[in-house]
Amino acid sequence: MTRSHRHLVPTALAAGVLLLAQLTSPRAADARATPAGDLGPTQAVLLEGKDGTLKLVNEGGRPAWGEDSTARALSMGAVHVDKVLKRLLDSGSFAEERQRFDEEAKKQGSEFQKEMDGLKTKYGEKKPEDPEFAQGQAEAKALFERYQQWNAGMQAAQNKLMAEQVEKAHREMTAAVDVVADRRKIDLVYRFIPAHTPFESQDLGNAMVQVQGRTFLRAPESIDLTADVLKELNLSSD
Repeated sequence: MTRSHRHLVPTALAAGVLLLAQLTSPRAADARATPAGDLGPTQAVLLEGKDGTLKLVNEGGRPAWGEDSTARALSMGAVHVDKVLKRLLDSGSFAEERQRFDEEAKKQGSEFQKEMDGLKTKYGEKKPEDPEFAQGQAEAKALFERYQQWNAGMQAAQNKLMAEQVEKAHREMTAAVDVVADRRKIDLVYRFIPAHTPFESQDLGNAMVQVQGRTFLRAPESIDLTADVLKELNLSSD
């Protein structure tokens, strides 16, 4: 028994040393760090082709194949801009500002109507031969000219308001796009209308605009960031 025991101890030690060497060797460590089937890690990959060798490297977390900053593989997304802008313009301060404008325009318009009603009451029964008939015509003409000037001014002010709102909404949208793109590590974001979206057009010109807005004739749904941007803006995506 004793002799047998003396041979067993060295055998166990040898097995332990072998196991320890396997666990601490660099090759074993690399095998644990790199999933089975993966290549690397490596500094570059050389791809041979008929036009020469292409060197593929990791540049800022993007596959790169040259020194030029444009020689990079960039991730891409797209946003349905019309949908986002319409939701923005129909919400919050945008809608409230337009409502105040409309209420003021309606108030001023009612003042003109009161003046017109007053002229009708004063001169409505006058006949052409009445000495006051010409006076009534002159006052009505002057009122109508003032109304036309006011109406033109209101239309210009309304167009200016809408242009300012669209610009502001666009800035808010692009700020939300930046947040979403940074979070999802997306480099390029296109504006688009999904190809399957129904046309909203009554004439040829508008129909062509709808066609031009459909940047992609076919695209995977995964590039559509519209829902994420609407959520960032606290807007419904329904």
